[in-house]
Amino acid sequence: MERQQDNASDADSDLEELEGDIAKLDETVRTFLADQRGENDASPAARGLPRGKGARGPRKAAKPRGDITARLSKVNQAFLSGDYSLALDLVFEVIRINAETHQAWTTLSSIFREQGDMSKSLSAMVYAAHLRPKDVHGWLQCASFALENVADDEAGNLNTARLCYSAALRADHTNIKARLGKGLVCHRQGHLAAAISDYKVVLEHQPYDIDIVRKLAEACVDNKQAEAAVPSAIAAYKRFFDHERAKPQMEIMEAPWHDIGIYVELFASTGRYQEAIQESKSLSRWLLGREAEDYWDQWTSDDREWDMDDERRVAVPSFTADVWSPDTYGQSFPWDLRARLAIYRFRLGDEDEAMRHLLWFEPESILTREFAGDFPFLTFDLAEELAHRGHTPLAISYYQILRDLPGDADATILLQLGRCYSAVGETATAEEYFLAAIDADEDNIDARIELANMYEKAREEEEALILAAEAMALRQARDQHLEGHQDSITDLEQPSRRAPRRTQAVPRRTDAFGKRLIPRRYRPKRLAGADKRRQEEQARAMKLTEQYEIVQDLRKKIKEGQHNLIPTWMASSKELVDEFRSIKKFYTWDKYLHFLGPKNHLQQHEANKPQNELSQMYERLARTLAPQPGSEGRDDGISKPDAHQGISFNNWLDLFLDYAIGLAIAHRRDEAYQVCEAARDSTAFQAPEHGFMIHVAWSVCAIYTSDEEKCIATARQLMRDGATSDSYRMFALLSNLCQSPVSWYTSGPAQKYILRQIKAMDEAYDGDETNSEREKNGEPVLDACVLMLYGHILFTSTSYTYALGYFLRSLSLDPENPMVNLSLGLAYVHYGLKRQSTNRQYLLLQGQTYLSRYVELGQPGVTERGTWTKAEAYYNIGRLYQL
Repeated sequence: MERQQDNASDADSDLEELEGDIAKLDETVRTFLADQRGENDASPAARGLPRGKGARGPRKAAKPRGDITARLSKVNQAFLSGDYSLALDLVFEVIRINAETHQAWTTLSSIFREQGDMSKSLSAMVYAAHLRPKDVHGWLQCASFALENVADDEAGNLNTARLCYSAALRADHTNIKARLGKGLVCHRQGHLAAAISDYKVVLEHQPYDIDIVRKLAEACVDNKQAEAAVPSAIAAYKRFFDHERAKPQMEIMEAPWHDIGIYVELFASTGRYQEAIQESKSLSRWLLGREAEDYWDQWTSDDREWDMDDERRVAVPSFTADVWSPDTYGQSFPWDLRARLAIYRFRLGDEDEAMRHLLWFEPESILTREFAGDFPFLTFDLAEELAHRGHTPLAISYYQILRDLPGDADATILLQLGRCYSAVGETATAEEYFLAAIDADEDNIDARIELANMYEKAREEEEALILAAEAMALRQARDQHLEGHQDSITDLEQPSRRAPRRTQAVPRRTDAFGKRLIPRRYRPKRLAGADKRRQEEQARAMKLTEQYEIVQDLRKKIKEGQHNLIPTWMASSKELVDEFRSIKKFYTWDKYLHFLGPKNHLQQHEANKPQNELSQMYERLARTLAPQPGSEGRDDGISKPDAHQGISFNNWLDLFLDYAIGLAIAHRRDEAYQVCEAARDSTAFQAPEHGFMIHVAWSVCAIYTSDEEKCIATARQLMRDGATSDSYRMFALLSNLCQSPVSWYTSGPAQKYILRQIKAMDEAYDGDETNSEREKNGEPVLDACVLMLYGHILFTSTSYTYALGYFLRSLSLDPENPMVNLSLGLAYVHYGLKRQSTNRQYLLLQGQTYLSRYVELGQPGVTERGTWTKAEAYYNIGRLYQL
């Protein structure tokens, strides 16, 4: 075998030597041919002349050795034949020999791409580009590949593309493609200042590229310092329009009406409404072929140039009718520009002129509805301006058109409809729209504030306080989320007017664990008529009953083995649990508001801030409605119900606990604990048996989620509620079931609590009566179980001397218990094996005595305690001698 390996090694060496000789021969032939053709111009260094200053930077890569070239050839053959695993092995071998082989990395990237692993393919491609840092094409290829696969890892790929474009610019700072690519990537990442800078550089070389001008305008409007950035976009658009206006009318391929809208909106975004009006009219006149009528530029008091007829135009001295076709005036003026003129006139205070423009937008017209579908943001702005100036019925008409558009309901439109109906006194309709806004956007703060104000006026203080608490919680979460994120704050305060409101979705507020901050709950209509409310309540009760039946049926099927129904059962159970948790009458005020509202609404966070209207309303409602301390929980003599919506409280509790355990099995620990906590805090589950079931289920959740701390805390709670032998055994059982370190079992708080239990038991015992006599008299008896538990805690802590005292006390109470004798024997033996033991032989003999007694008690027929076997006894004795 060794001889074969030596022969193989010699063969490889001969092959490499042969390939090297062939390469030298080829080089010699090429040099000879070049000499014959007169092309050999020896370098100064070769002629012995002094070397001059060469180009700085990385030196040219050396030509691969013959063995590398041979291996790369095999890699290419394997790749072309489709054997990608072999190709990978070979290319990794090349990289191991020389990691700076450029072709190896490019081939590796191709292999990963064919295998579908785009992330590794991109990494290999970037490494190859680093080996040739001056190769601009390589960097651009990497950036393009990263952008093509941006869906896999958007943030990571965008960052990689930006780095590649930057590297290309370092190699060639004049490369326009790299500069534009970097600007587009920065724009997508939200780095608007960098994007604007790159767009400006590109526009210096391509000033009339309308796509880049549009990108610059978009970035400038979205920038947090819009007033400083927008003038550059205005200048770019002005340069473009000046270039276009210099062309003959026939050379304009497509009328840039859309760009005129963007251009004038740039003026409006900085409050320059009069300039926006002038530019929109001047550019529209140019596109309609009436550029010669420049006298209209001097007429700024109104917009009569774009009226339907000549009634007002004839009053202008320079105007002559029939010179231009009537169609080039009002009829040809685009509707979106007319809507902008109306909005700008409103903001300039010229309400009459704005209303003249709105005569074109009849709410009943099909054309108006088509315009709203094409330009929903302009329709919204028109309705908003009308509502602010008291034209509420017309504003409602426009909002209704927007509400009827296809797609999901828009919470902003529903909120504005509610405000409009509230302004005209239709409170019931306003309530419906506010509730619909909350359904469309679960984290809508303004809708909750409006509803709270309405309910307070209608003497519905309870629901008003709940809504105020929810609004404060959402506002507090928003403020905490936006601290230090000024970009986000600016975007919220000044939403972009370029995008329709329908597309501006608000991210859902969640807590630190990703759970919804304000749980969804049923909200009855408080201001509707009595009949309508009664019908809604009946429909709600029927729905809950059907939902509960579905949950029970799913539970039965899951027990039969259909585990694929677990997600459906969890979702249905969650709806019922959230429904129960959202009902105020099942919780005290402090628990309910803690569940819904801010955790410290009037404490440190708001202490140094002036109270706003929402905080004042919350305080006012809390003082007038919330009960005084100690008033809740008192028995007022009124019989409490034992069911809700036809479902008994026992069944509700089973639903709570089953759902909590299901969450724990799914490793959603925090949600499981919250459900258990909600069950514990509910006034419907205050019976002793309810508390026991809740804490047992809580301990099961802790076991499933391996939460040793919660296991010990729950076991202590069970001991506190009922100091019985079973509760102490439960403590030991939970400590054993949970895979926790022994430090939790022997922790100081648990040890002190059990010691207090023993002392209380000792104080109640006078020493004259036996346990049986005390039990007959109904007095507490001495419990050997708690003594054994405390002894085992001391035993585990290696405090054998103290543990023996409690084991001996247990022996005096229950001398025939094998477990007591086993524990005593082990304690004596371990104490005797300690170095500090004074009489080791005596201690070991004592231990053997009690262990022998343990074996005797475990023999069949001697005692009826448990199911003891000889194998168990022999094993324990064997472990004794092993010590």
